[in-house]
Amino acid sequence: MKKQVIHTLDALKRVNAFYTNHAADFPADSIGGQQFAKVAAVVTQAGNLGEQQLTAGADAHHSVLSKATLRLLIHDDMAGINRAARSLSLLGTVDLDGKFAMPHSRGDQRLVNAARAFITEATPFKAPMTQLGLPADFLDTLKTHADAFETAGTGKAAGKESKASATAGLSDTAHDAVIALHVLDTIVRNTYKNDPQKLAEWIVASNVERNQAKAAQPAPTPATK
Repeated sequence: MKKQVIHTLDALKRVNAFYTNHAADFPADSIGGQQFAKVAAVVTQAGNLGEQQLTAGADAHHSVLSKATLRLLIHDDMAGINRAARSLSLLGTVDLDGKFAMPHSRGDQRLVNAARAFITEATPFKAPMTQLGLPADFLDTLKTHADAFETAGTGKAAGKESKASATAGLSDTAHDAVIALHVLDTIVRNTYKNDPQKLAEWIVASNVERNQAKAAQPAPTPATK
């Protein structure tokens, strides 16, 4: 999971740099500007604490960032299923109404419950969803991430007391930054829906790479409307 922590930090840094280049499109008092500010806060805090300490030195810090990474991965897994379900509906598949709604609550257990509900509801549609481009193991991947998220919560609770204050601060900031990424994905995609170049920049900047093999793949082409 340490690589995933590094990938999450890298994504936050890229998103922060993206905002620096396009700040004029997201005023500080707008929702987008406020969400970018949350990303900048965790980048600053991570830099102050030291990346090496965050990713390898302290179990408590590692658990916090691991949990933040897993939250982002779970959201990414579920968003893929959500998009596939919408496409299946457009193609005429029935029995999808009311299913695969993305969770809006920040609660950890609600996120896990929603992920497990996605797995149950998506199982009958696994074959057509893979035909739409989801990996053959997309349900197993979501389950793995949901299980690891619960384990990370246990690891966070078991962190050393001497790290408690810094960990709590980082936990809140990292949590806010991950939520901000979700919100920003909607805002930036809507803002640049007619600007494929900037939209492509955003997709690359906000992508959290899961492994080296996927890192080598080209960024997805933004959908045209």
